This record gives sequence, C-alpha cells and structure tokens, in this order.
Amino acid sequence: MIPMSQDVAELVGDWAQSVENRSLLHEKFALPKEWNAGELEKINDAGRWNVLRIVESGRDLLLQDANRLRNESQGRNVQPHVAEKKQGLAGIAQSMSGAGKFDTNAISLASAKGRAFLQELKRFASGKVTTFEASLAARMMINMAGGVIENAGIALDRCFGVPFIPGSAVKGICRLQALWDVHEAPADQREALLRMAMLVFGFGKHDLGDRGDFSWAAGGRGLAGAIAKGLGGEEFKGCVNFLPAYPVGPCPVVVDMVNPHYPQYYSGRRQTATDDENPIPNYFPAVKEGARFGFAAILAREVAGSDSSTLLPQVEKWLRAALSRKGIGAKTASGYGWFDTRPAAQPGQSAPVAPAAQTSASPTDALIASWKGKLTSSANFPVALPAIAQLTSPDDLRKVFEAIIPEGERKRLSGKAWRNQPYWQSFTSGKHAQAGTAILKTLGYLK
Repeated sequence: MIPMSQDVAELVGDWAQSVENRSLLHEKFALPKEWNAGELEKINDAGRWNVLRIVESGRDLLLQDANRLRNESQGRNVQPHVAEKKQGLAGIAQSMSGAGKFDTNAISLASAKGRAFLQELKRFASGKVTTFEASLAARMMINMAGGVIENAGIALDRCFGVPFIPGSAVKGICRLQALWDVHEAPADQREALLRMAMLVFGFGKHDLGDRGDFSWAAGGRGLAGAIAKGLGGEEFKGCVNFLPAYPVGPCPVVVDMVNPHYPQYYSGRRQTATDDENPIPNYFPAVKEGARFGFAAILAREVAGSDSSTLLPQVEKWLRAALSRKGIGAKTASGYGWFDTRPAAQPGQSAPVAPAAQTSASPTDALIASWKGKLTSSANFPVALPAIAQLTSPDDLRKVFEAIIPEGERKRLSGKAWRNQPYWQSFTSGKHAQAGTAILKTLGYLK
C-alpha cells in the first residue's frame, strides 16, 4: 500500500482511490519506487503507474499492466519467488486503477470560470489589461521537473486539478520573443522597441552588461545603458504583470512517452550505440492538443512612456508571436507546446482562417502567408508539414518550400551531412516524419 498515517488512509483509501483532485493525487499520494513494508520492496513501474493514475484512459492501462503481470507469473519456467512478486505487483496495479475518478463537475466549473475571469478582468481593469485565447496545436509539457516524480511533472491547479501555465512561463517566452524582435529590428526602430521591452519586463544590472540580454538585443551595451539611465538607474521593476494561463474549455491530460533506444550509450557506459540494448520507456503526463487557454497581461504601473495604449498592444503582439512561433514548456523543438492564436470557431462554423490566408490568390500563396517566418525551428512542423505535403504540383511545393524554410537550413541540403543536422532530423522524424520525408523525396533530396 502507499505509506500514510491511519487517519489519512481511512479518509482517502489505502491507494488514494477516494481522491477526486488530480493535483492532490499527483503531488501528495505518489507511490514511491522503494519502500519498506516489513522488508525492502522495489517497484520499477512506480513512476509509470503514478502517471497513469492522472491521465485519460489511465485506468484501462493500469488494468492491462495488472493482467500482463498475472499472465507472466503463470509462465512455465517462472520461479516461485518471481511468480509471487509478479502477483503482488499485479495487485498493486489493480489497486491503483481505482484512483483517478476525478470530479468532472469541478473541472468543468474551473474551465467556465477561467473564461468568466477574463471577461471580468477586462471590465474591471478596462484599458489596463490585454487578454486573448489560444488553442494548443500540439501536446504541451509544462513544469516537467516539478512534483514528486522528477522529470514527469505537470502544473496542476491545487483546488480544481486542471492544468495551467504559470505566469512566470508566460512572461519568459514573451520576453524571449521581445529580445529577438529588438535584435532583428531595423536600426531606426530598435531604440523604441528596446525601451518598450525594458519598461515591460524590467531589468537588472546583469541585463546591461556586455553579456546581458538587453545589451545583446541592442547590439551593444551603449543603447541599453542609455535607456536604463533615462529610467533611473541599473535596476527597474517591470510595468506589466503576466497572469497564469488557465483553461477556458476542456483540457484533457494524456500519457506520453520517450523511449531512449541506447540507454547505456547515452549514460556513458558504452562507447558506441548498438542495437542489442533494451529500450527503457519513460512516461510523463501532457496536456492534449486542442485545449484552449486564456492569457492576460495587466499594466501594473505607469512611468513616463509606459501608458497602456502603447505597451499593451505590443505585449499582446509579442506573446501571440511567442506562442505560435516558439512554443511554451518542454520539448518545443520536437513540436510540443505551440499554439494557434486565431479566434475559436463558433458552433456551426468552420475553423477561422488567418486574415493573410483569406486574401491569398491560391492554396500555395495561402500556405506561404500562414507559415512564412514560423518554421525557424521545428516547433510548428507537426501541423505545417501535412498541409504542405498535400500540394500535388512539384513546382508549387518547391515555391512553398523555398518561401517558408529558412535559407540557411536550405543551403545545408547541398552538403553530405545534412541528415545529421538537428533541423532536418526533426523534419523527418516523429509524428510528422511521413510528411517531411515525402516533401524531401518530391524535391529530389531523398530517393
């Protein structure tokens, strides 16, 4: 059983089967991998089972594990002590399958309140807040290193158990986008953008040094230092607060997996990777694609040049770009955590089309308008590549390919080692591998 005091066991059940809050189950009642119940027990599947208790269809997967272990215990050559252990583990998996009966009414209420909160926020902080909704276009891994299970965490609201995105993460990706925008801005626009970024996010002495973020964005410490001096010194508190992003609709949590095929090679125990190693799958929870979140940023204070009419529209622009181009959370380079920031379709309507695509003269131009400048990393590949691969004309495909794939990455295709480059490895692997491979074959880069 899960070690706990007698009074708690009576309240929640020996295996926490009475717990209806996903956060409480994940954070407080995790099954330890090793524990002492008369003698030391080691449960290799503890991490997997902990994850399965909080995800969709987890109960069915736990029951499958229980049945598998029972069948293995009845093998012809299984030693009695091994059979006994497998039977015991089957009983644990069976018992843990009783958990995860979450209060769906509370979860639905939390989502409804998330949208209502955004509406109330706009009403009470009129002119001082910017809000919008965005839909996950791929699975999201958020707060992976948090929780009891190291590197299998997820940010869950303590009261309702729904996933959310911490405000610090929202601010972090918005700041990253702002830095890049300043760095890539034309010289005549850089100072104004840099000043807005420093007003929004604030800065410290370390941001203004030779290796500081704002010095890098400005192309040197001189401009950032001059703006900081105008704002009163080397430290400045940002004028905008970024709120946590909460679901504004259904937000399922699903199980995902990474499966290193060469664990001994990766850990340094072997000099070469060979196919005789046993893969060790690692399971983790993820927010399912399609979940919709509400984002909000509030102007907390005003100083000279920090009025809401200038700062908040720029903040929303940066945040929308960051969500749709860079993604949020872990494994964004593998296609996780990026958003579609277009308005949601109303009941009975088709999905909205981006304004640029509405005015396009052809499907080819529509694809270019939708994806140009967004494939600088692999974050958007899972959705972009299937749509691009549907082009039937090689000429149209080449036109789109040359317009949306960064020139530097396309130049690598002329060399012999392009397959080993991270960009092209991602292009031809994972969920989008078939589409990416088909594109390169059509264009003659693969046979």
